[in-house]
Amino acid sequence: MKKTLLSSTGLLLAVLLFLGFNILSAAGFRSTRMDLTESRLFTLSQGTVNLLEKLEEPVTLRLFFSKKLASDFGTLTAYAQRVQELLEQYASRSKGRITLEVIDPQPYTDEEDKAVGFGLRGVPVSSGGEMLYFGLVGTNSTDQEEVLPFLQESKEDSLEYDVTRMVYTLSHPKKRVVGLLTKLPMEGNPMARFTGGGEGSEPWYIVEAMRQLFDVKTVAPNAETIDAGIDVLMIAHPQGLSPATLYAIDQFVMRGGKVLAFVDPFCESQPVPQDPSNPMAGMMANKSSDLGPLLGAWGLQLSAEDVAGDHTCAIRVGYGGVPVDYVVYLGLRGDKGCFAKEDFATSKLELVNLATVGILEKKEGATTTVTPIFQTTEDSMRVSRASIQFGPDPAKLLESFVSGQKRLPVAVRVTGPAQSAFPDGKPKAPPAEDGEKPPEEPAGDSLRESPEINVIVVADCDMLQDNFWTRTQNIFGQRIPAEIANNGNFVINALDNLSGSNDLISLRSRGRFNRPFERVAEIRREADTRYGKKVTELEAKLKDAEDRINALEGSKESGASTLAWSPEQLKEIESFREERDKTRKELRAIKHDRDKDIESLGGLLKFVNILMIPLLLILVAVGLALVRLSRAKSAASVAGARS
Repeated sequence: MKKTLLSSTGLLLAVLLFLGFNILSAAGFRSTRMDLTESRLFTLSQGTVNLLEKLEEPVTLRLFFSKKLASDFGTLTAYAQRVQELLEQYASRSKGRITLEVIDPQPYTDEEDKAVGFGLRGVPVSSGGEMLYFGLVGTNSTDQEEVLPFLQESKEDSLEYDVTRMVYTLSHPKKRVVGLLTKLPMEGNPMARFTGGGEGSEPWYIVEAMRQLFDVKTVAPNAETIDAGIDVLMIAHPQGLSPATLYAIDQFVMRGGKVLAFVDPFCESQPVPQDPSNPMAGMMANKSSDLGPLLGAWGLQLSAEDVAGDHTCAIRVGYGGVPVDYVVYLGLRGDKGCFAKEDFATSKLELVNLATVGILEKKEGATTTVTPIFQTTEDSMRVSRASIQFGPDPAKLLESFVSGQKRLPVAVRVTGPAQSAFPDGKPKAPPAEDGEKPPEEPAGDSLRESPEINVIVVADCDMLQDNFWTRTQNIFGQRIPAEIANNGNFVINALDNLSGSNDLISLRSRGRFNRPFERVAEIRREADTRYGKKVTELEAKLKDAEDRINALEGSKESGASTLAWSPEQLKEIESFREERDKTRKELRAIKHDRDKDIESLGGLLKFVNILMIPLLLILVAVGLALVRLSRAKSAASVAGARS
């Protein structure tokens, strides 16, 4: 009796301890987190943590979420809870620099007016005009605003990057500076207004897009220094740069500067002066560009004699009055795996058009990390540059195409430690024209290595030219570009990404919170294989029966009595109805059998989660209590024996 009482008391104590632990943990350990997910989905990346710890400008984040209206939208409420928890981590890790406000903008309230005023995008949820809002607004001490109009669950893999970018932009309100060094007429001809304009007088659309978001400064192609105030240096078609200019670029990178470079083995957008005395001047002209020793120092090598061909992504052109797939004009597509999904410069791209693009490969022995961000499909091959330089024949290229069954990298991101391309310091200036030796310059503080560089190199310059990604519309004398590809988006994304801090650049796409049940999917596939054919046969039989019934019933004039049907017709209709009902029962039985394994698995998971785990915890607690009780009895027995 006493032993039973002790056991019951111990069980009751274990239950009370279990309930008490849950209550105390909910109240006292609310901010304590343990992330056991495979991809650390509930933990901020180290880059975000570093950025938050260095914040100097106070930032206010306002999360607008129509909680009541979202109750009928499936997983949206759960996703909003995860977003709020993520933002709470931002606030807690910022040492008080980030203030979080959660606002429920109910219809026809001041809060809804605020949401509209900030530019959030509402979604209509009723015929009465009620709008659901789910967006994020960030402001700083100078009332600068950054807005995410609607937080889509489909874009949750980039949520942390979007929020961290917002915080970084608000804490660094100054417009970021992009230096543009190019030998292409990208900035147009400012003197054209005095000469009547004409082709090439206007800036390329990509430059106009850059100027809307960045402070764009021209860097002369013969510059011997790169201004330290430039956040990103964009280089396009660096043909024949002097050693002094290459050295300036090298030192800019060694100092931590970021570079977006476009080189090309055959730049079709390069203007070539006409020579009446030499009709072959255009074909013979050198249209290639590279960065000399810099590519090698960054761990890259550009194929000088080959361009990338791709049958799957070939752009169709007119040749001899017939449309032909031109295998060296590429329309790279996201659904073909041509873009790096984990890199925020390329993760959202769908189509990028390129022409006669080069092939970039990692140099043997390189210390840097080279990550392809553009690549062809496996249906690709190397095409000799000579075959396109002297009068290309798209039909012949297509006919001679042989797939190498290998993806070819055509744009890469280079990160990690790198050595200077000029280990001996600044190159000596060439002798003057009069043969006089130039004066010796001091060696200065030439940097010979960098612990971390971040450079993006694209082996094509033509992708920047208007014709490859826009179509121009002239509306009331204004040039309006209509985009047909994401070339411009890529350039803006890359510049935006590179102009941030190293911590921001280090962020990559996260996994998704809602992951598929792989075992359930496997069970469904097995069931479809087992029952699929029978289900298809029964569904066809059911449709045939219903069609015959409809045909017989529709054969009589509208409104006619069933008494007008003959006994044979009534019997036939009844027979088809019986066959229909029987077929429906068979279909229900098969679908029940098909879903039985899934329901069993679901029941097992519910049992484990709802009952089994708490029961195991209770048993462990009871076991520990009994062990302690047994030890206490043993100690009492020993003490009694000694006395």
